[in-house]
Amino acid sequence: MSTNIHVIHCQIKRCETCPQRSTEGCLRLSKIKKLGNRKSQIILVESERGLLHFCDLNNLDRNEPSWKTEGWETVFIGVHNQLLEKLDNILSIYKVGPHLSIFKRKESNRTVYITVPIVKTALEQSLIDDLSHMSVQIGDKSISLSLRESVTQKLERETENVSKYIINLIPEINETTRKLLSEIIAHRRSVLGALMPIILDDRVEEIYLDRPGEPIYFDHQKFGRCITDITFQEHEVPRIITLIRAESNLHLDRSNPSLKMDLKIQNALMRFSVSVPPLSPDGLHLEIRRAKNHPFSINDLIDNGTMTLEAAAVLLFAISCRFNITITGGPGVGKTTLLNALDMTTPKWWRKIYVEDVIESRNQVGSHQVRFRVDSMDEQLSKFTKSDEIIKCLHRSPDYLILGEIQTAEHSKALFQAITAGLRTIQTCHSDSASSLVSRWKLGHGIENDNLALMDLIVTLEKPIPGKSERRIKEIVEIRRGIVDGILEFCGLNRVYDSGQGLSDNWSHDGSFMTHARDLGVESHVPALENLIEVIRDNLHQYDLEMLSEKMWFNGHPMRYIEHDV
Repeated sequence: MSTNIHVIHCQIKRCETCPQRSTEGCLRLSKIKKLGNRKSQIILVESERGLLHFCDLNNLDRNEPSWKTEGWETVFIGVHNQLLEKLDNILSIYKVGPHLSIFKRKESNRTVYITVPIVKTALEQSLIDDLSHMSVQIGDKSISLSLRESVTQKLERETENVSKYIINLIPEINETTRKLLSEIIAHRRSVLGALMPIILDDRVEEIYLDRPGEPIYFDHQKFGRCITDITFQEHEVPRIITLIRAESNLHLDRSNPSLKMDLKIQNALMRFSVSVPPLSPDGLHLEIRRAKNHPFSINDLIDNGTMTLEAAAVLLFAISCRFNITITGGPGVGKTTLLNALDMTTPKWWRKIYVEDVIESRNQVGSHQVRFRVDSMDEQLSKFTKSDEIIKCLHRSPDYLILGEIQTAEHSKALFQAITAGLRTIQTCHSDSASSLVSRWKLGHGIENDNLALMDLIVTLEKPIPGKSERRIKEIVEIRRGIVDGILEFCGLNRVYDSGQGLSDNWSHDGSFMTHARDLGVESHVPALENLIEVIRDNLHQYDLEMLSEKMWFNGHPMRYIEHDV
């Protein structure tokens, strides 16, 4: 069991005959309150009553159980339910909307996920079970078939219909309980029913279904890879495919057996990657990447260990100078997360243009943003290609061009054509290092050396342990460039930061940083960067780092940022 979880099993008569009862309240709760840390959770189990009570220790005002004081959450699990008997290895328990999420550690050191509806009585549980079956007609089905609705709109309409149904069925149920039950039932009746508690959880990062009939598993921000007992059976697949076709307006069939699409359900913004036969011979394959409701900021990424303060300063400095930046790494290492965090630090007055096949950028209040959605490379009959739209941006006057993922040789050629024409860009690409990415560009995508020389910075992220949530910046590499006979030439790479050694002081004379400084008539970028590091170190949690980029331009350019006050 986690040292932050304290489980107390209570007897049927509760406090009446409990030897741990005193005039000061519950002695066990008193002991936990004295010895536990403020982030601890307490769980009271009443197996004979089928009840589970839980609260955070810092919310417990008195040393009393839920039936004697406030501050507790109570959920009916079921009388003598096995779940109530097997809470020894529990890691965490928390609410996700109308659902309760429970995480336990198995003997194999794997994390198991269990979800139950938040109900208070056996009657409420029975009502959910009965009305969740699609055989029960709720609302006017002919109306729903005639409407063109999003998934969220369908859920809202279904919730309202269920609420009206419950009023007629059991009018004495209070409004709060009725709304809760209606939402749970609407979730269960939806196409993605069993997945809804996971989809709505802002701590979930990616969700996977390998094939119908196999358990769904997902990656959690804190607990890493988690397994469930949830799955989709073969007979449920047609409904899921119909949903994906309708929401994406793309083909998904034998002639076009894979696609990527973005989908928003309530507050959850997701990217679906879907494959069907013949590409996926075992049946439907799903990978759902979930974006956080509130995206990570640079401060957050420093706090969670993705980057050090010095690495953050280098990247903040680079994007403020409008460097051409490529963020690379393997799948799921946080490339888009870092791109969005950096994007949020750019000055509000910049005109930014986005070209994405799946919308993963974030709207920023008060900023000048133009977003274009192009066809996925999975779509065979593409009308709007990423390459074409990148080239069109030459006439759209962006201050900065955000390109999402560069996937193909055609994308790479369009990217470098835009850079050679003078546009400033930031994008992501799959690779495990700057060296391998440059080799891929040169040998696989046919990019010439003089074009490569115009890229400024390559940032590589990694996930050290597969299945774990830890991510970190592995290296930051600047491009070295020179001029031979009046022609720009790629001269190699210079690592300015790596996760083992930290920030290097070996700045290359022909590297991107020194070259840009000299172009501005500044001897070196080092004083401005060192000042930025000092400002961040002194004001990390007191100052909004997203405002620093604008401040760095007050002296005419970030390369001249040498003032210490913020």
